[in-house]
Amino acid sequence: MQLFYRKYGDPKNKPIVVIFGLLGVSENWDFFGKRFAELGYYVLVPDVRNHGQSPHSDVFNYDVLAADIKQMIDEENIKSCYLLGHSMGGKIAMRLAFDYPDMVEKLEVLDISPRAFDHPMEHVGFIAAMSKIDLSKAQHRSDVEAELAKENYERRLLLFLMKNLSYSHENGYRWKPYLDGIARNIGEIGKGFDEKYHYDGPTLFVRGGQSDYIIDKDYPFMKHHFPNYEMVTLPESGHWIHVDDPEGFNKATEDFFCNK
Repeated sequence: MQLFYRKYGDPKNKPIVVIFGLLGVSENWDFFGKRFAELGYYVLVPDVRNHGQSPHSDVFNYDVLAADIKQMIDEENIKSCYLLGHSMGGKIAMRLAFDYPDMVEKLEVLDISPRAFDHPMEHVGFIAAMSKIDLSKAQHRSDVEAELAKENYERRLLLFLMKNLSYSHENGYRWKPYLDGIARNIGEIGKGFDEKYHYDGPTLFVRGGQSDYIIDKDYPFMKHHFPNYEMVTLPESGHWIHVDDPEGFNKATEDFFCNK
């Protein structure tokens, strides 16, 4: 699938590919793209299928999600890159590293482990809340925000979900993601990886100290799949590491990508 993606920096520089999590959008990583472009990297941030400005499909699993990213990398004539993924994007990045180890020079994974887990089910609630809003009645963005606010989401989460709202004169307000397609395939996103998969390259897991997406029992899985991994814990961060502790995230990422 041909993905929409944002580009930052000089294509002649070392590439970094960033993959966001479920219900994310590429523009959320604008800060990262600009920062690392200034540090001398070429940063690509795609909208994964069924998200943002990329096409929609009823097929939504790690096989195709990884294949889409590989297609983008090939189109850019990139032979090797640094790969960074958050949450679901971390799982996509893992799959790419398993399938194309020579292409992935370094792998950074934000707050997700390779095991199976049921956290995507919380996103079912987000999708349901978004889907039940009658967008045809919305006159302003604030109308949609007010409806979502009835779910009593914390402000940060509310703003994150609102990033998925688009407007055009012809069609009015619409959700960018293909909510039905994601909801029907939500179980795919929680799946773990078969024990046959390994990536021996340098790998960094960045864990939120206030998050339960990586727990102690995950370490054997991580060591099995990524024998050359290290981990940094940001004690005050939750699952949204790059939002909760941007300084800690930037330092860990710069140390890993730039200084090793």
